[in-house]
Amino acid sequence: MENNGVHFMMPTIFNDNNEIDFESMESICNFAKNSGCKGLVLLGVMGEAHRLSEAERNLLIDEISKLSKKLSLILTVGVSAESGFLASKYASKASESGAQQVMLAPPIMKKPNEKVLFRYYEEVNNIISKDTKIVIQDLPEQSGVNMSPEFMVMLDKNLDKVNSIKLEDPPTPSKISKIAKIKDKNLKIFGGLGGLFFLEELMRGASGTMTGFAFTEVLVEIYDLYSTNKKKEAKNLFYKWLPLIRYENTAGISLSIRKEIMKQRKITNYSNVRYPTPNMDDDDKNELEIILSDYL
Repeated sequence: MENNGVHFMMPTIFNDNNEIDFESMESICNFAKNSGCKGLVLLGVMGEAHRLSEAERNLLIDEISKLSKKLSLILTVGVSAESGFLASKYASKASESGAQQVMLAPPIMKKPNEKVLFRYYEEVNNIISKDTKIVIQDLPEQSGVNMSPEFMVMLDKNLDKVNSIKLEDPPTPSKISKIAKIKDKNLKIFGGLGGLFFLEELMRGASGTMTGFAFTEVLVEIYDLYSTNKKKEAKNLFYKWLPLIRYENTAGISLSIRKEIMKQRKITNYSNVRYPTPNMDDDDKNELEIILSDYL
């Protein structure tokens, strides 16, 4: 499966009754396709997966799986959990529903143990179908687990369904270089972090990015330019948009900012987040209006 390129991290859109707005979710899928994305990533951290009921998770997987097939987009489903049992349950559902990839970050571990962590990944590897692959998500800010390049490469070499790593441990470019020196050629490396280091990640050999920047068509254009050796044009475009990329990554309200931009672009109907994730206040919205005036 060729998965190089930009994969759009889907936010979960809630209406004013705090229910999932499936009209907006379908609109996001069409937006990703029209932007030139390679795939969709469902139920990541920015998808508020940890704030969804199991019934909501399953319904989202079923609906987005149908849409991704219709649009010929690779579907990656986040299946991270606090136990191998739950992660395997989530992964099994995603695999059965037709997801081509599952994304798995370590559970929260106060005293990380590589032997235990290997078993966590092994359980998921053994339960999914042969057609479903694993994206190792390196997310120490959330999990407290710092996975070394050597450990992630070892997972790839020992688990037959691992095909990619998603790095979200800044600075990501240096970690890409370390992994690139020891990995097998078929193991793909993707960035994340809202695209904050996207250009540098490409320079170090990344295969693309998995992120939900609200102007994802810009990331696709940067990727296409860089991939066709138009590196100066890619650089200029990246630095043109970097102020907005940086602002969208504002700690604490990054998801609210992303949802608000998508609503203003008429991609979605709502910008609500689930408590206790904070919404933007009036000052935040005024700042966003000033920054967006340079781009809209």
